[in-house]
Amino acid sequence: MISGFFIILENQYRIGDVIEVAGVSGLVESVSLRKTVLRDLEGRVHTVPNGEIKIVSNLSKEWSRSVLDLGISYREDIDQVIDLLSQIGKELENEEPYKSAILEPLQILGVEKFGESQLVIRMMVKTIPLKQWEVGRELRRRIKNRFDEKGIQIPYPHRVLLWGEPGRK
Repeated sequence: MISGFFIILENQYRIGDVIEVAGVSGLVESVSLRKTVLRDLEGRVHTVPNGEIKIVSNLSKEWSRSVLDLGISYREDIDQVIDLLSQIGKELENEEPYKSAILEPLQILGVEKFGESQLVIRMMVKTIPLKQWEVGRELRRRIKNRFDEKGIQIPYPHRVLLWGEPGRK
């Protein structure tokens, strides 16, 4: 009950927030001195005793962020791809319903890593709470469509399978 008191007093989370706690995540449906009740994306209800809560991650307090890691082929011109991503971000920021959900312009942080078969470019966009997933999905959709139009390759794994040894029966 003491834990529940401090959760409520400190406004760590409230009804309507999306949190991760005790190995589960979901929308907070109720908070009492004894327990927190979450509903996950699949509709399952999780009841977490407040006394067992050690760490809470609030995914929707004040603002949210969608972080995207985008793999591109090593053959692509990085500067051209970054310019295209900036264009896509500006278009998204100027269209409803995304315009009212985006708090800051898309930031392209640059090359995040050199992967086995791709360069990874990291970008992020700050949104109002609970809109990070919607904005991120729309951004991915637009990137895929624009990359298809421009012939920019998004790598995918390839496998070559060999059976047996050559010359052996």
